[in-house]
Amino acid sequence: MDLPIRCATLLSMNPANIAEQKRLVAQWQETGLVLEQLRYAALAVQSPAESRQAAYDMLQLGGLLHGDPSREPGSGMVEMQRLFGVLRAHGRA
Repeated sequence: MDLPIRCATLLSMNPANIAEQKRLVAQWQETGLVLEQLRYAALAVQSPAESRQAAYDMLQLGGLLHGDPSREPGSGMVEMQRLFGVLRAHGRA
């Protein structure tokens, strides 16, 4: 069974599909716990210097991501106030 058909099947609400959905959720919950244990185990063996370097590296990632230039000039408050004024003028606010 290919993926789109399988997804469509899982979305239908008959009892057999609900049981399959519950099984998949339980499987992912178990997988999440295993992954969390692995992550904690990897962190436990790091030296303090490695931990500091990892934290520093994560903090530096923000400089690599560029924001949306159309959103950077302001917080959007001026635009919201403009829209409220328009709505007020039309008796909707």
